[in-house]
Amino acid sequence: MTEPDPAIKALRALLKVLDANVERADYVRTRAKQIESLRAQGYTWEQVLSTEERPLIVDVLGQSMALLNEVGGRFRREEARCLVGEGLKQQEIADLIGVSLDHVQAMLGESTTT
Repeated sequence: MTEPDPAIKALRALLKVLDANVERADYVRTRAKQIESLRAQGYTWEQVLSTEERPLIVDVLGQSMALLNEVGGRFRREEARCLVGEGLKQQEIADLIGVSLDHVQAMLGESTTT
């Protein structure tokens, strides 16, 4: 069996992050409901936030976004490299994936048009 190409490996990494983000989203949803319940019971924001469980909601959200950005960017770069390997020109790649030529060049680590 042949090894998957780098874009498939990056896609698999993206899927793993998405799965982990489902767990993080469940945590945030549960914690948000707890906070809403505490506020409905009359607790002040100071009381709620001073006892908020760790990690904080905003930290979990930040981690989710950062990981998605990282693996999503890696996947897009690998897609662009695969397209170059298939003979597409950089402008064709830009048009295909909906980004600027400069962005394609940056993804490919080049500073001049080829």
